[in-house]
Amino acid sequence: MDETIWLVVGVLLLAVCGVLLGGLFGVIALIRANRIDARLRALEARIDRLAAAPAVTATDASVPATTPAPAVTHGAAAFAAAVAAAAALLPGSTPAPIAEAPAAAPPASPAAPSAPPPSPPPSPPPSPVRHDLETQIAGRWLNRVGLTAVAVGVSYFLKYAIDNDWIGPSGQVALGILMGAALIGVAPMLIRRGYVYFADGLTGLGASILYLSVWAGGSYYRLFSPTMAFAGMIAITGGMLAIAIGRNAQRVAVIALLGGFITPILVSSGRDADRELFVYLALLDAALLVVVANRAWRLIEWPAFLFTQLYFWATLFSTTARTDTLVYASVFFVEFAILPMLAARRLPALRIDHAWLVIVNAAICVWAYHGILWPDHRWALTGATIAIAALHLVVAQAVPAVSTGVAQARLLFAGVALSLLTVAIPMRMDGRWLTFAWAVEAAVLLVTGFRAHVGQMRVLGYILYLMVVARIVAHWPDATRFLFNPRAATIAATIASMAAVLWTARTHRDQWKDGESLLLGLMSVAINVLALIGLTAEVSLYFRPIDYVYDYADRSAILAEGLTISLLWTLYATALLVAGVRAKLVGLRWQGLALFGLTTLKVFFADLDNLSGFYRIASSIALGIVLLIVSFLYQRTVKTEKAGSQ
Repeated sequence: MDETIWLVVGVLLLAVCGVLLGGLFGVIALIRANRIDARLRALEARIDRLAAAPAVTATDASVPATTPAPAVTHGAAAFAAAVAAAAALLPGSTPAPIAEAPAAAPPASPAAPSAPPPSPPPSPPPSPVRHDLETQIAGRWLNRVGLTAVAVGVSYFLKYAIDNDWIGPSGQVALGILMGAALIGVAPMLIRRGYVYFADGLTGLGASILYLSVWAGGSYYRLFSPTMAFAGMIAITGGMLAIAIGRNAQRVAVIALLGGFITPILVSSGRDADRELFVYLALLDAALLVVVANRAWRLIEWPAFLFTQLYFWATLFSTTARTDTLVYASVFFVEFAILPMLAARRLPALRIDHAWLVIVNAAICVWAYHGILWPDHRWALTGATIAIAALHLVVAQAVPAVSTGVAQARLLFAGVALSLLTVAIPMRMDGRWLTFAWAVEAAVLLVTGFRAHVGQMRVLGYILYLMVVARIVAHWPDATRFLFNPRAATIAATIASMAAVLWTARTHRDQWKDGESLLLGLMSVAINVLALIGLTAEVSLYFRPIDYVYDYADRSAILAEGLTISLLWTLYATALLVAGVRAKLVGLRWQGLALFGLTTLKVFFADLDNLSGFYRIASSIALGIVLLIVSFLYQRTVKTEKAGSQ
């Protein structure tokens, strides 16, 4: 390596050190500003306590009536002095004279109290700064156009100098690094004079020149290794982000992040280095988390997310899918899942762009898992999707609800988690297991919704139960053995989950929304309908097994089946009516009466026509006796209730 190369390396190190020092000063300024802010809050709290203290009156025997109480006055003066001192500590400020506390007034004579002086007229409010079209054009657009013109002119000058061999490769790189560092270094002086917007523009221009110069030295001219260029660009990005946080300059942060994400393209050597790329992207996204945690800026999360996903999917499609790629996908998902929660801590409400970021981030992560694991590792895919759902709940609960935005983000995370669980179940489960899992999930949604006072969760639960019932009807489970079969287990699990929901709903009746009583009543009807259909199917399976062959000469099984079903419906209707009377539930009583009516129609229009001999007699007499008994008991219950009310 010749002397010119050493010169370039030295200049690069100096420029990087300069950027890092600028970032360090920015962080120091941020820390000092936070300390001053804490002191001001403490002074405000002290003034509030002094103002709330009881005033000394003339009736107080322990203090003379002529003693003034200038505590509030001195507290306000001390607060003004503290504000002036804090302003003097901020970068770019000039010391202001500290106002002296007003001297205490001489004690007034108790015999001749003086009237309070008239209050001075209020000063007119300062006129707001008008951001009209003229200000926009002269203050901002001319700045941008001017910076662009300077950059273009410098580029043409450098090209002219290069074409005429005035400046060699080493000189070009060294000149670019020095120019970029100088532009960044001159920005604080402009900020002290009040040219903040102009200084931010110069800082961005300097960062761009630094990125291009380091790229040219490492990838184009090969003056130093691409690894060294990569490290230099990382240092530039870190320093720029620190400067942005310290100055509270969103434009500088955007430029730093864009430069950081363009860096892999600039230093690309064409070799397979996806592991290094993913580690770099993870570190850059972690720096973004630091920025979001300290500043409530807009339009910086989505560019970072899109660049990260662009690099990830381009690498995934260009190389063979490997298991360790799941680790990188998980890291990116976790970072952008935490990001909206950190942003919600600093905002009064959840922004729509953050809400979409939560949804899109989860969907893309599941899509990545599906592309790598499907169809050879279905269990792993299901477990990963459930883990993503669990992580949403963990992140939502880990961040304290300091604002309405966090509360809204928690609800959003819970909804995404439940949606992921619904999606994860069909990935590995099918048939009866899918129905069973959806029934359990619906019960969890409704029970949790009642206990946690979250109506949105209950809405999802009702929708999921509708899917469960529709699936049972559309895909009626098969059965080959009486009672102990998948069909009976699926129906029993669905009924048990619905019963748990109804029990919980009765204990939280004060939370019922408009129309929810109708939904719960329909759920009660669905329980009895499913139970009756399931029991009827089991009776049919008992008398006509799967290998049953119909024999017209021997119809005993068919006749016994019809009689048993009629008796089953009669007993079930009786149980509904008795339970409704005891629990004073009108809905159960009406369901029992409706089933009695259906059983009566079956006996008179089906059994008496199809059954013969003993079966016809038994069916008719059994129904009649039960109806008489139920009628007598029902009339006696009504009579007892009327007597008790009188």
